[in-house]
Amino acid sequence: MVWILGTWNVNSLKARQEHVLRYLEKKSPSVLCLQETKLRDEAFPKAVFESRGYQVLHAGGPGRNGVAILTRDPAKGIIRGFPEVDDPQAHERLFGAEIRGIYVISVYVPNGSPVGSDYFLYKLEFLYRLREFLERHFTPETPLALCGDFNVAPGGLDVYDPELLEGQICFHERERSALRLLADWGLVDALRLKHPDKPGLFSWWDYQFGAFRANRGMRLDHIWVTRPLAERLADCFIDCEPRTWSKPSDHAPVIAVFDLPD
Repeated sequence: MVWILGTWNVNSLKARQEHVLRYLEKKSPSVLCLQETKLRDEAFPKAVFESRGYQVLHAGGPGRNGVAILTRDPAKGIIRGFPEVDDPQAHERLFGAEIRGIYVISVYVPNGSPVGSDYFLYKLEFLYRLREFLERHFTPETPLALCGDFNVAPGGLDVYDPELLEGQICFHERERSALRLLADWGLVDALRLKHPDKPGLFSWWDYQFGAFRANRGMRLDHIWVTRPLAERLADCFIDCEPRTWSKPSDHAPVIAVFDLPD
């Protein structure tokens, strides 16, 4: 069977609810992970999405974060935040569940701006904790997909001008090094597995300066998978269509297509 997994930073579900509903109707993903919902749990419009056939899992709070998983199949084994660490922000930034034998995690890594600030250090700490979380709860042989807005571009191909952006937020070597810890554990960047050398594949563009039209962007949104899923990956791409809609999110969805046994 074809199983379609997506991830999308919607930059406020309240502002982009109709965009998400439109996307579900047009593309019908099996699972769609959302980030930056900017909603408390009780404010999430679950009934609207349930009426479209999706179970809703949401981890929100008083901050401007919030992550969700919309799934057509039942979910179980829910984990919210880092269970071993008292980190209130993580409760709005990390949410996982088992779906069809696959553990799907929706994550919203802190932006960390400005470089060198306490918030930048928290971003690095969050990525280190994410590696520890994987080590504690899973193995590289677990069918697992880590999806979301990582706020890190992994390499030079993933930004429009690596020389200009080097050392800036989202393209700093300390961020990239922290991200590589996930690969060292056993995760594979799904998009680069299918498009290892293709430039210009971006998922975020500034709202200003005609950045989207000129494709001056960064690839900050990712789907990372373990080997059992990598072996079943049929395709992975960035769907830029929603970025062309009226009043869009500044991010575009990333989609991975898998061939799973029936």
